Amino acid sequence: MRFINTDLTCRLDSLPWCRFHTVFVLALGITWVLDAFEIVIVSAVLKPMSLSLGFAPWQSSLMVSGFLLGAILGSLLFGYLADRYGRKKIFLITLLLYSLGTFLTGFANSFETAFFFRVLAGAGIGGEFSAIHSAVDEFIPSRHRGKVDGIISSLWNLGSIMASLSAGFLLSLFDESFAWRFAFLLGGALALLIIFVRFAVPESPRWLLSKGRIDQAERIVQELEKKAGGRYSQDSCSIPIFEGSILDATKLILSRYRWRFLFSSSMSITILATYYGMITLIPVSFHLSSEDIPRILLVGSVGGLIGGILVALASDVLGRKITGTFVSFMSFLLSLLFLLSFNFDLTYLIYSFFAFSFASVAYVSATEIYPSYLRAYAIGLISVMGRLAGAISPIVLVSLASASYTYGIIGLSILWFFGFVSFLIWSIMGLEAKGKAIEEITS
Repeated sequence: MRFINTDLTCRLDSLPWCRFHTVFVLALGITWVLDAFEIVIVSAVLKPMSLSLGFAPWQSSLMVSGFLLGAILGSLLFGYLADRYGRKKIFLITLLLYSLGTFLTGFANSFETAFFFRVLAGAGIGGEFSAIHSAVDEFIPSRHRGKVDGIISSLWNLGSIMASLSAGFLLSLFDESFAWRFAFLLGGALALLIIFVRFAVPESPRWLLSKGRIDQAERIVQELEKKAGGRYSQDSCSIPIFEGSILDATKLILSRYRWRFLFSSSMSITILATYYGMITLIPVSFHLSSEDIPRILLVGSVGGLIGGILVALASDVLGRKITGTFVSFMSFLLSLLFLLSFNFDLTYLIYSFFAFSFASVAYVSATEIYPSYLRAYAIGLISVMGRLAGAISPIVLVSLASASYTYGIIGLSILWFFGFVSFLIWSIMGLEAKGKAIEEITS
């Protein structure tokens, strides 16, 4: 592998926050809003959708799992393509794919067609995840990266709030047999509007450098410096140029970065298995009415949004290690509250404040530790691990809860304990990335 000496990455990190960064975060951060909207709207309208199309209980759970299986395929395929052909092309294609799959779900007339459209929408979101996180890590100045990436992750809860409110409104306004269809039609149409903002986002200069396209990277950085009011750094560093295949990239991840990959995968598994498991338990195992479910999901989303923003800020102030270990441990303890006879709304609010904010520190820690030339592919791989766990988790937890409610909650708690132990080990043996440049972390 050869290296080039460049000042472009240092110049990117030295830029003050400007209008470009705000537009950039909004244009790409919307991915999390869409992802949450898609998952939560399914959970919120799952009962009327299942009744309308005559789903068996196992078919209902596959509406969530099918979306995750699609995301697995999308993460692998588009993660590799984002490293090969660039971030911008991929996050335009994946948004179109997601929009199409969501919109078409509104016209489903059987389990087979609904499942296929869920897989299609999931493939779009899976590809979004790899390209978006890569671009955010590579554009945002190092002193802001933790809180920005964390706040973007917390926007999941904003999407969840929107989905809960939309579902509650639609179910009160229309007959249940039609309301669920309109929810998907609305979600697909809204997603399509975002593509116009995406056209204004440039390609990642760090990715361009990793491909040896120095002149293009220079032009983009110069344009950003104009928007920010000038040049702010004269420093330089060495950047590796990767010219290998997908097999070479896989070998690197599983050899040189194998411990990072294990940690990253454990974070993705914890986040997605616990989240998808819980929101599938709510409509299936907690004996709530169709009208109650959007309200409960809204309560959890509000808790997660507030907690997520605070956790994102803490990751840049206290550091990733302390924040992640504390939040994962509290999530484990609070999951056990569901075994006690407390008010369900209050219990879910307290639980969600920590559990739904864990992504704001875990995803930051899991995605910033890879070099730019294979970051999107590595993120795609860890996303596959998480999505697989997220696809299996609803089926396993619902099956456990069917035998005994207690078994379902204990299963959820075990998943959280796994996440806590994983972050604790990383805190002891891994690196603290707070405030450090991407090149310093990944060298």
